[in-house]
Amino acid sequence: MTAPSAPTFQPLFGARALADWIRRGGRPGRAPPGYGLRLWWHARWFELNWRAQLERMPGGQPACDPVFIVGFWRSGTTVLHELVNACGGWVTSQTWQCFNPSTCFLTGPPAPAAAVKRPMDQGVIAADGPQEDEFAILLLGEPSIYRGLIDPRRLLECGAASWSGDGTDLGRWQEFVRGISAGGGGRLLLKSPGHTFRIPTLRRLFPGARFVWIGRHPGEVLASNVRMWTAMMGVYALWDCADGVLQGFLRDAVRACGRVLERCVAELTRDQMLWVDFEALQTDPERVLRQILQFAGNRPGHGEQSLGGDIDAALAAVPIHRGKRASMPDEDSVRQLDRVMGAARRRFGEAEA
Repeated sequence: MTAPSAPTFQPLFGARALADWIRRGGRPGRAPPGYGLRLWWHARWFELNWRAQLERMPGGQPACDPVFIVGFWRSGTTVLHELVNACGGWVTSQTWQCFNPSTCFLTGPPAPAAAVKRPMDQGVIAADGPQEDEFAILLLGEPSIYRGLIDPRRLLECGAASWSGDGTDLGRWQEFVRGISAGGGGRLLLKSPGHTFRIPTLRRLFPGARFVWIGRHPGEVLASNVRMWTAMMGVYALWDCADGVLQGFLRDAVRACGRVLERCVAELTRDQMLWVDFEALQTDPERVLRQILQFAGNRPGHGEQSLGGDIDAALAAVPIHRGKRASMPDEDSVRQLDRVMGAARRRFGEAEA
């Protein structure tokens, strides 16, 4: 693997639907030379490649009982995804697949594998490492909150569409997931903070799905989110983000997260959702991973007898970085989310096991 390189401005090109959405925003303020032509060219070839890929993909449906890792951004979803995947017995979307969703099942993985630094912290993104499939959703042209990374002027609009729970079936994403699942070798494991707001739709599409929700102190989460979204927009945005837009988006996201979690507490059983505290993952990761793997159930090729060894191997391979403690903002929406998190912890956490 080559040495990680620092992130620089990187325009995102994808399906025709994404290109059309970008064009509706007008002339980009940060567009590189020839951007309009490149946007059209990439969209044209994306559609051609996608159709060719669909013709070659095996038939059938994706696994009906995937495990989804969800939770607010910067709550520890990434490290949990990496740890659970490293325990073995899983098939999950990788970075090179998520950023090349129209060709990944035609070409195979890149060689040699590369890596880049994450824009918001010291983490490293490996081309062959597990990745949140939200980037595939974005590039496939499906409605994604990450459209706001490209045009921050419409970030509130993208958020409102995500909070609405309009029940879209994400047809192209389902095909992408089917391709990932067809790769074989394990149980389907998917992670995206964006999926947090899609839980009702995901339950309808995958009736046997299980959800692992990781929660973190709201003060840490919000402070870290400002840094993350600012850094990500620095890499992908074609326009500048106006003052106050990001803060308004995060306030809306906190309220929406609380509503989704309230619904989960009311409607889901302990067989369908598991609550994990980020702090517990930091202080006692072996216990947390054991709890998750037992909750998830069957992992092909990995049984109860291999549980300890699988966990030891994962902890040796994936570092867990400690977050910085921050005070909880004095806002009603944040206090309400904290209260709902407490209810979810009592209902789905280890205390009542």
